[in-house]
Amino acid sequence: MFQFDKILEQYEPMISAVIRKCRIYKNHEHYRQTARIALWKAWEKYDHEQGDFAPYAFTCIRGSILDALKKENRYEERYHPEQDAIIEIYMPTSKESDVSNILEGLLNNITKTEQQFLIDYYIGGYSYKELSVKYHASVATLQKRRMRILEKVRKSI
Repeated sequence: MFQFDKILEQYEPMISAVIRKCRIYKNHEHYRQTARIALWKAWEKYDHEQGDFAPYAFTCIRGSILDALKKENRYEERYHPEQDAIIEIYMPTSKESDVSNILEGLLNNITKTEQQFLIDYYIGGYSYKELSVKYHASVATLQKRRMRILEKVRKSI
């Protein structure tokens, strides 16, 4: 069989075509490397008796890129930065009862449903996906709702 460098050079256009077909618009080099690794694994596992190499290579390359996309999507669903979620309260150091009084005053400015939503999200640790089932709303709606509630709390400070 040929050396892998020749195979890689021959199948680079196929890798580019698969990347375009999967509509990848960022991290091109990461997905290109994923496809190269898949091509190498396909080249190692290829059996001449099973048929042509090109369709097998295409399937392996496309499958590995789709797996990488799924993995990245799952990561983005579960882990998202919460920079805007911090509620800053500027106050002198005081007793715990004073702090709880201040927080209670802030929470009195929002409805019970909004309070429960914040408790579920921050204290309960529920994800947006889990909350979307509970509140019968989409993830995007809940993200927007959280931002509006936090804005309301910030204005009351």
